[in-house]
Amino acid sequence: RRPPPLAGEATRQQGDLAELSLLASLPAPWNRGRLEPLASGLTNGNYRLHLPSGQRAFLRRGHPDPVRLGIDRATEWQLYQGAVGEGLALPCHHSEPATGLMLLAWCDEPNWAAAPPPLAAQPPLLAAVLRRLHRLPLPAVVMAVRAHSAGYRDRLARVPAWLPALERALLASREPDDCWLPCHHDLNPANLLGHRPWVIDWEYGAAGHPGFELASIQRTHGWSDELRCQLESCYLEGRGGAHKLLNGKGFQAEAFLPWVDYIGLLWALLMAEQQPGPDYQALIDMNRQRLE
Repeated sequence: RRPPPLAGEATRQQGDLAELSLLASLPAPWNRGRLEPLASGLTNGNYRLHLPSGQRAFLRRGHPDPVRLGIDRATEWQLYQGAVGEGLALPCHHSEPATGLMLLAWCDEPNWAAAPPPLAAQPPLLAAVLRRLHRLPLPAVVMAVRAHSAGYRDRLARVPAWLPALERALLASREPDDCWLPCHHDLNPANLLGHRPWVIDWEYGAAGHPGFELASIQRTHGWSDELRCQLESCYLEGRGGAHKLLNGKGFQAEAFLPWVDYIGLLWALLMAEQQPGPDYQALIDMNRQRLE
């Protein structure tokens, strides 16, 4: 009798079988390709797919429990399709919207986390992204920060002892709720490709307050208040009627900074319950410190 495989070998075998099954589920000619695992995000499995012809594509396998993470697949697909029409998103070769599987045209340009444009160029580039994004049809699904964060908190199996005191002041405050536009909600550097930039990962897209979008950009890009204000100015200068659209109050992004931190904290706590690890703990520590 052959000895049982080592644990590491068994895990690799399971991974190989899963990749073969994933490949076989694709239509021709993609099912005759070869998968190359890429550095995954924190929720999805990502691959580069190579065809014998030399053509390449990007394959994303979505998280198996999107509802737990506050993801609505139908809204993601709606916004993604609109974004393709606006030249924001890469074309799709094949998709299964219900499961989150997407096979996209390959892009050789690195993301902004690996090769960011010059800092001075980033606010105008992102302002152009936001102007095109806000031309999309308004989704029916709304990502209101209070309800969204409550959904995450309710799904926690264990509430840390320090959390109630940390969140009390924020939950007693009132967030702006006077403007709703199509939002991506995760325009972090890893989701922006090249100088254009192409925008990927529309999982958290929904109707939202643009102030939350700007606050999220500031936090995930590590920007100063000054750079965020430059982004707002670039946006308003390039879009006629934007002042009316925003009720003359601007984006009110400062009011959403603690909500970005709070939602980031709850999301990391939720993910850490499923798969404890240093990445999630670092996010927990960072967002907890910002809220203290």
